[in-house]
Amino acid sequence: MARPSFSLEQVRSFVAVAEHEHISKAAASLFLTQGAVTQQVRHFERAMGLQLLERDGRGIRLTDAGRTLAVACRAALRSMQVLEDTAESMKSLQAGSLHLGASPTCATYYVPSRLAEFAKQHTGIKLSMTVAPSADLNGQVLAGALDCALIEGEPDPELLAVVLDHDELILVALRDHPLAALLRVTSADLAQHRYIGRVPTWAAERSVRDLLGEDFDHTDTLNLGHPEYVRAAVLAGLGYAALPRLAVAADLESGLLKRLPGPSSRRPIRAIRRRATGGPAMEQFWQLLAAEAPPTAVVSAAERP
Repeated sequence: MARPSFSLEQVRSFVAVAEHEHISKAAASLFLTQGAVTQQVRHFERAMGLQLLERDGRGIRLTDAGRTLAVACRAALRSMQVLEDTAESMKSLQAGSLHLGASPTCATYYVPSRLAEFAKQHTGIKLSMTVAPSADLNGQVLAGALDCALIEGEPDPELLAVVLDHDELILVALRDHPLAALLRVTSADLAQHRYIGRVPTWAAERSVRDLLGEDFDHTDTLNLGHPEYVRAAVLAGLGYAALPRLAVAADLESGLLKRLPGPSSRRPIRAIRRRATGGPAMEQFWQLLAAEAPPTAVVSAAERP
């Protein structure tokens, strides 16, 4: 698109003169000198290649071309006002959007309360959320497809990260599962039973591999994806699993599931974002997240030891 040969100031000056049909009154309305307004209008006429004003005794009046162009110029100024109003509304968070990402665990247990608080304060913001594995969310935030995300995996070194909470993965099985009767569970014991997992590339599965060691590679595994699918399969007696403590708290309390005696994995829940300044809605949401963390928790991933 070719760059316009006129300026917004020239359009404003011309419209003011068209409305007042008087240079000095137009200049007063714009808080400019008569000479400045006269010069702006002359430049605008030259850019348009049209005579827009003509002398009428001691005053001026619009030519036919000037009257036609004045209508279009008023519409253009109104469009600019709408643009400014929209931007101001976005800055005051009366409008705008927030594109958030979350891993399944975060989407279930760590996002809802935080997002509800933000939505209550900023009712005009349109919200959207993408639920995906942590690795995918890193890439989408880095590319700018998402404003920010909550993950339990490792953040990309190019992103800023803040630790919001900690999640604990624990081993669980149905109360009448053979593993539930053991007072001590070894990796060899676990390898004899079916493991219900998510997807091998998910962050939680890497934590489970660390928990179970080499025997993990020799275990009969059923991958179901979402943690809630895994929980349902464990409740059905299909095998044991490593699930967030929050996901099975009610089942443990009721006695349906039993925590297996063995190691657990404590992992941080992080919010991630790009280093560059984002939109008003994203910056406001990030402030809400960062307010929950110690000042030392907000660091670039590359700065971590």
